[in-house]
Amino acid sequence: MANPEALNIMVLANDYSKVHAAAMLTAVAATYGTPIRIFVSMEALAAFHKDPAIASAISQGPVAHKIMESGGHNFIELFRQAKELGDVTLYACSMVMDLYHWTLDDLVDVFDHTLGVAGFLSMVEGEPTFTM
Repeated sequence: MANPEALNIMVLANDYSKVHAAAMLTAVAATYGTPIRIFVSMEALAAFHKDPAIASAISQGPVAHKIMESGGHNFIELFRQAKELGDVTLYACSMVMDLYHWTLDDLVDVFDHTLGVAGFLSMVEGEPTFTM
């Protein structure tokens, strides 16, 4: 059953600012008790890899550099905080994981499950869903 109060975000872009914005939205929404589901796919998934050489390939513009210089929380820390604050579930795209032969053990420990895009879209049908 659709939950119009839920927040669903598909994070697809190889762009630090978009991934960070998704994490900030998630952290804030979690404090309001909003159920949140995040689906990370395409080039964005590499940003969550444990191997710094893979994770650092994410595009970083001026705002990303300022965030890092300021010592502010990075998107991984924000997603972890959001999970502590509320009902937050993160899904890693099973297709991308299969393409690279990754498992959840290859990614930082913020993901709850792997899921395909069809499964995610079916799960969030009728609910607000944003793409970044």
